[in-house]
Amino acid sequence: MTLRGLPSPFAVALVLAAPAAGMAAEPARVTSYPRAYFDSFAPSTAFDMVARVPGFAVDKGESRRGFGDTGGNVLINGSRPGSKAGGPREALSRIPASAVVRIDLITNPTTSEASGRSVIVDLIVKETGLSGSWGVSASLNHRGDVRPYMEASVSGPILGWRGSGRAQFRAFRDNTEGVRLRSAPDGALRLHEDETRLSQGGELTLAGDIRREALGGEVVINGRVEGQEARTRFDFPGYLGRPPSGSPDQFRALAYDEDVLDAELGGEWSGRLPNAWSLKILSLGSWRHEETASGSRTETPPGALASEIVAGADRTFVEWVARATVTPVGGRLRPEAGGEVAYNRLDSALSLANRAGSGTLAPILLPAADVVVEERRAEAFYTLAYDLNPKLTLDAKAAAEWSEIAVSGDAENRQQLVFFKPALSLSWRPSPGVSVDAGLKRTVGQLDFDAFAASAEVGDDRTQGGNAELRPQLETRASLDIDLRGRDGLVLNAGLFHEWRGDVLEPVILPGGGFGSGNAGRARVWGAEFGASVSLSSLASGLRLDARGSWRDAAFSDPLTGQSRRVTDLDPWDYDVELRQDLPAYRLSWSLQVEGRGENFDYFVPEVSAFSVDPELRMSIESSHFRNLKLRMTVFHPMGRGFTSERTVYAPTRAGSVSAREYRRWEEGRQFWFTAKGVF
Repeated sequence: MTLRGLPSPFAVALVLAAPAAGMAAEPARVTSYPRAYFDSFAPSTAFDMVARVPGFAVDKGESRRGFGDTGGNVLINGSRPGSKAGGPREALSRIPASAVVRIDLITNPTTSEASGRSVIVDLIVKETGLSGSWGVSASLNHRGDVRPYMEASVSGPILGWRGSGRAQFRAFRDNTEGVRLRSAPDGALRLHEDETRLSQGGELTLAGDIRREALGGEVVINGRVEGQEARTRFDFPGYLGRPPSGSPDQFRALAYDEDVLDAELGGEWSGRLPNAWSLKILSLGSWRHEETASGSRTETPPGALASEIVAGADRTFVEWVARATVTPVGGRLRPEAGGEVAYNRLDSALSLANRAGSGTLAPILLPAADVVVEERRAEAFYTLAYDLNPKLTLDAKAAAEWSEIAVSGDAENRQQLVFFKPALSLSWRPSPGVSVDAGLKRTVGQLDFDAFAASAEVGDDRTQGGNAELRPQLETRASLDIDLRGRDGLVLNAGLFHEWRGDVLEPVILPGGGFGSGNAGRARVWGAEFGASVSLSSLASGLRLDARGSWRDAAFSDPLTGQSRRVTDLDPWDYDVELRQDLPAYRLSWSLQVEGRGENFDYFVPEVSAFSVDPELRMSIESSHFRNLKLRMTVFHPMGRGFTSERTVYAPTRAGSVSAREYRRWEEGRQFWFTAKGVF
């Protein structure tokens, strides 16, 4: 068993955080937005309303095992939505706007329902009669392809229960064109390929919940099922060592098919105990099955098979979580205690084969191609919030986690781990509308179960072996945030953070000699975040500017090269700016939005892959002139948008010399979206 100790600063802080007798907890800061505030936006669902809360953006939560650390920043009548897969957006889309009494924006929330967020919203929802919303959309791309989208939500009483449901369907057909250049280390052209991609498929989602008073409290049952299908085809006419002219020297075809089916079912009960405490119990189970098939076929010259590689993967994910929390009702202190148990399982099987010329397909063996990964986990936690003075609040949390990870099949391993996860935060409210929050917390990262099993990307000629000895990444995060709110919906916020990470997951050479992911040491990640929502009504009535952005950097000593670099898959910066004008007298609004992000690097043992995308521009106009009907037209990237991928391949690893380079650029044309939404 591995024991991860409690850092000494945390030990001292938790001792100092012991509650003083008679100390009262300061209530969280609440800014309320009544239903009437959103009338000018003609919302159909609760999601439409939350999207217009000044200075707030819905966070879908993190994809982590368990339930406690996966929540977003949205509560409904004081509780998190009981579904993981759909996230807050899906739950909000099932609630008609007419059922929302108000939306409370809360800073410094003290409940574990907030999942550690410093700012959340809580929707106060009332019971209504049968009501719902619907929406239909169609997109038209530059090639004339039409993509339909349909959704419908309904809410109301059903057989003594209160229920809500949502159905969503979309179909897609996308075409892109581009170029791929492969060159020698000195830049000499080896291969020029023109690229044409056609991707099409569909997705259907059904989700709902029912609730009623029972057993002295409220019972809620959630369910969700989703099916996806995607078919993608690439054609690459190629020219060997020369620019394109005349007939191609070779032809390469790439196919990728994916079918996904997942389901989720959960239930929860919340109510008061006889001793003036409240209890919430939750149980949630999910199942996901993925089947993928891919193949790459090269003909040199066209019509004469030179090589072929095919891959197939079959994966099934299972998760079950049970969680309970107890909290006192009222009182001067706000302690909360709870626990969680969970079971996770992955069954993964990969087949890979290739051939040269007219030969037969020969299997390629990879480490951990056929494995079963199981994790059993238990966690206990205790939180406490109290005020040091009327403007200063201290929150402390102590948590401990035990887990066992077992791998069987092509690879065998079993390990038991124990982690302590304390957290401490200090909130200062010097004046109305001003809040400053400082925090220090330790978390255990989400294990990527896919990394335990082998994988193959035939289009990039890249394979990864599975690693049965993976451990979760550890993270200690220090943060400082300030939030300013003034008249006319003015919001300014900014934050700084610094993370110390241990057992980071990075590409390594596996014990058997293959390439895969492994725990590669320590890293630091730091950055800044900002947001603003400003009324520009002095320039034009109803004009508002919303902006969000972030910047990140990192330091990690690469075990392969000995050099310092960023951690893999880190976006160095991103931004999202929207200019919007609402004209209630004309029941009309328009918006102009642009978003972008910096170049992202993925590191592998023998290569570095960089990906960048041009900024995306969106222009919209919206009308609610007709009763209970909203019409909207949006133009996406009217001048087109490009994507760039650059790969540098080394031999035998990144510690060696460059053996090849690849440049790929593809373009996406403008798209028009036409949407009609209504309520009933």
